[in-house]
Amino acid sequence: MEHSKTELFHFTRACHPPNPSINLSSVGGSIISPKPIWQYLGFYFDRKLNFNYHTYFYATKCLSTLSAMKMLGNSLRGLLLIQKQLLYRTCILPIALYRFQLWFFKGTPIVKNITELKKMQRRAALWITGAFRTSPSEGIEAIADLIPIILHLHKLNGRYYLLSQKVIIK
Repeated sequence: MEHSKTELFHFTRACHPPNPSINLSSVGGSIISPKPIWQYLGFYFDRKLNFNYHTYFYATKCLSTLSAMKMLGNSLRGLLLIQKQLLYRTCILPIALYRFQLWFFKGTPIVKNITELKKMQRRAALWITGAFRTSPSEGIEAIADLIPIILHLHKLNGRYYLLSQKVIIK
């Protein structure tokens, strides 16, 4: 008889909650230990549903994509500034903001999530402009013609809200 894979996950908002295992050995099963992170349909859930790991995972994925894009050229040869901007906006930003609607809404603590995305956008702006890493973030984002990530999230959230409400703008 083949057993299916059983997963256990506890959601809680408590500060230091216990994370007990379930012992099913009395009914012919095994001991099931809860996971700290749960992946489902490309979403990463943690116990407190603050989506810190989700944002960290996709920001890291964007950084590895960005590293691969660096092989396309250097400051003397390769892609133009406008081409790098286009690559960032079309290839990297959609990955970084994958289903941001899960964690970006009024009343949620988003400082850690925004910090991860700011780090990712800073590295992208450095790549786009070819600036030194000691350059100020806001300056290189302006030169790279990138809006701050928090404003980009507000813009996308407004569009998402309009689409979800099926509002037609004439």
